[in-house]
Amino acid sequence: MSIWTISAQPGVAGDAVAAALAGAAGVALFDRRALAELAARLNIDIPDVDDVEERFCGRGALALSFATGTGAGAAAAYAELKLRRELPELGRRLVAEAARRPCVIQSSAAFAALPDHPGAVHVRIRAPFACRVAKYQHEELVDRQHAEKALRHAERLEHAWVKFLYGVEVDDPAGYGLILDASRLSQDRLVETLLAAGGVRAGSLVTTNEER
Repeated sequence: MSIWTISAQPGVAGDAVAAALAGAAGVALFDRRALAELAARLNIDIPDVDDVEERFCGRGALALSFATGTGAGAAAAYAELKLRRELPELGRRLVAEAARRPCVIQSSAAFAALPDHPGAVHVRIRAPFACRVAKYQHEELVDRQHAEKALRHAERLEHAWVKFLYGVEVDDPAGYGLILDASRLSQDRLVETLLAAGGVRAGSLVTTNEER
């Protein structure tokens, strides 16, 4: 069974690579939207990930000094603390459920939530910062300063989020079976490499599914 987890640096179009890989392999894609839908079907109560990342890991992270207060403030603080404690295990449950079938899981922390799965290929897609800035400028039509600021914020958030959830560094090579430089490889070549790493020939699973 082939499972890929895709953890991509901000600015390398990891979502496009993950979607292309899932299409080429003929397997399910679990991006943030699909993971949220899976969580809802399983009655796993996980709030909006973008919102939680900012609250727990961004500059607007919750100040818990009011936890000793009373009334609505104390209740809110308790709920937030409870969510902080539960999120890592909820994440593991969700990713493990997704991995019950061949799939591509696009999530910065999936490699850490599923470290010992025998059929999983954990992938980090990265590129030099200057290349990512130029790509962001081109795609978002912004100046260099804006692009640099946006990417640095996204990087800080990604590092803090993975560290918060599982206590590991998102760029630690020990967590991955494959690290690819998107500045040196086209999307097609990235997908070919990922298929080979998962022991899948391009189009083979698609043909099988169509025949069914």
